[in-house]
Amino acid sequence: MSQPASSGGCERAVGPGWTARILFWAAIAIGSLPEFVLMPMMIDGVRPEFFTLYPAVTVVVALLELILGVVALLIVKASPLTMRLFGMGLLIVSSIYAFALPHLLPIIVNRVVGSVDLAMNIQSIIWTFHSGVVLAGLLIAWNLARNRAWWTHLVAAGYAMCTGLVVAFVEWAMNSLGSSFATSMVFTQAVLLGVSFGGLGLLHVLGRVASVVR
Repeated sequence: MSQPASSGGCERAVGPGWTARILFWAAIAIGSLPEFVLMPMMIDGVRPEFFTLYPAVTVVVALLELILGVVALLIVKASPLTMRLFGMGLLIVSSIYAFALPHLLPIIVNRVVGSVDLAMNIQSIIWTFHSGVVLAGLLIAWNLARNRAWWTHLVAAGYAMCTGLVVAFVEWAMNSLGSSFATSMVFTQAVLLGVSFGGLGLLHVLGRVASVVR
């Protein structure tokens, strides 16, 4: 008689399901569309009417990104519902933070800090870590939904913060080298998109290792 598969082996065999994977990948890709498409067109002056459309489009994109991400986490297979709900909650909080910070940061910092130079420095520091914080929320949310080992969350957070600093350095380097704002934004967003999928790949490998160890 064959032995029953362990919980780790079952999870490894079933996986999250391709539907959940594709929806989550689509959410990540859709979130980059404003920086890839609309913002360069606005900067280059190709379509000035996009200045009025851009805020509405970013809201629609953020909602679509959030809906796809939440649905993806909800339908993840081979994972307890509680862990999927934790992942969904973290994704919602991370999405709200990512959307609200660009609008609220200048207002809050300028009101709290009296010095203009100090306010600019504080905003620069926060922006340096911003993409890393958002990426950490994204990766850990997927990790929670997959019900992976606790230490993989620490790896996800460390990877996100390190790559977030790399993305910030790339943006600074391109601006220092005299690249146009549109070119810098598109290239930086491409790097961020690459490290996002790279993080998912890394966690996939670590998840398999953790399953074998268990």
